Amino acid sequence: MLNNIHFISVEIPSVITKKDLENEFPGLVLTTIEKSFVGEISNDKYIFVTTFGIITFCNFTNDEIKSFLSRLNIKEANSYTTALINQDYKMIIDKSCEKPIIDDQIIRYNEFNKAIASIISLALSQSVGLEISEKSLEIKMEESAKIYEKLEKLKIKDRKNLMGFAAKIAKERFHILNKLYLLDKPDIIWDDVELESLYNQLSFQLDLKSRFEVIEHKISYLKESIDFAIDKVNQKSSEFLEWIIIWLIVIEVIFSIYAYIIKPVFLE
Repeated sequence: MLNNIHFISVEIPSVITKKDLENEFPGLVLTTIEKSFVGEISNDKYIFVTTFGIITFCNFTNDEIKSFLSRLNIKEANSYTTALINQDYKMIIDKSCEKPIIDDQIIRYNEFNKAIASIISLALSQSVGLEISEKSLEIKMEESAKIYEKLEKLKIKDRKNLMGFAAKIAKERFHILNKLYLLDKPDIIWDDVELESLYNQLSFQLDLKSRFEVIEHKISYLKESIDFAIDKVNQKSSEFLEWIIIWLIVIEVIFSIYAYIIKPVFLE
């Protein structure tokens, strides 16, 4: 068993299927943990693939990772450490540690197995997933600011774009709640005190909870902002319809006056 274990979670722009992994690693036995695929390539070497676009490599060399990403036709493969969002973590097998301990961003524990690799990979994947959402929300916050700058100039024709923006925000929240599983305790740790301790410590070190709360706050702000803008456009639409109704009534009155008052006079 290796004494130094290295993990790195990487954002994947394309979808990786079970078939892709089986073709890449013939004979690989994949199991499912938290709706993610995990497989042991060899002793102490694992791969962990989530449903939300993150892959974690455990004890892969840098060249092995580049080669694997290249075969998946990921154009950023050779520069993945800078071009793709990623995060790494180290673990040291320390026989003196009867319980998992994390200090100086290093995990220390007296054993290492597939379950431990999976929990570390899951927490790292969630952290990278949060960073992707954080960057995505930064862009949406800028878009929201531009909408507010021209709030009084919004027209009825802008409603379609506003509704599309609102849909993006809803999709973002759905992704975080239903894909990252941040509100649920992983099933794998329910009956294992040490695994639960490891996950909780990693969650604290990676600041998962507070980052999630910040994202939730930003999404709530964006939703309120876009709802206000849509209400503003709807109000203009209602006013426009009201004026149409008023003018139709005026026209009807004019025709009635002509038909029942003016016309009879001319016919006399």
